[in-house]
Amino acid sequence: AIAALEALIGINGPTSEREGLIGGRYKKLHDSAQNQTDKAKYLTKAIEHYERGMMLDLNDYYPSSNLPRLYRARSDEGDEERARAVAALVTIACTRAKDRNPSDPWVRPTLLGTAFDEGDIDTARKLVKEVEREGPAAWKLATTIEDLERTVKQAKDKSRQEALRQLVQELRNLL
Repeated sequence: AIAALEALIGINGPTSEREGLIGGRYKKLHDSAQNQTDKAKYLTKAIEHYERGMMLDLNDYYPSSNLPRLYRARSDEGDEERARAVAALVTIACTRAKDRNPSDPWVRPTLLGTAFDEGDIDTARKLVKEVEREGPAAWKLATTIEDLERTVKQAKDKSRQEALRQLVQELRNLL
């Protein structure tokens, strides 16, 4: 998939979506890698492609929405600050997308992920209630939960981590 997307970019040029898709493939490779060398290599490549996608279109929240948790997983100097800055950008891009196209199927799950990334329990709880009212299919919930669980593991504050873990369990119960 990566080779095909890179060939497409070679022919038609990069887009935020294409770079984001490549970033997603590297994220999956990172998650399934069996040794730390491969995990680090794939994490670096995922971040690289998501950053490219973000810089190609700051309004396209998809590539940038993946970066906060990947920065925190990498945990290099400055990554926490990068994570917070990108999360703010994602929130702004999602708000814009929601205003321009209220039927965008990914904007609300992305806002839920951003609330988790920022440890914003109140906003996350509000969004979980919306999922309960509207149904998990409308929220692309199965896909979103995997990223939410990654965020829970990264939470440094134990009480916040437990509150996020409980919200993920509430979401799992809806599936």
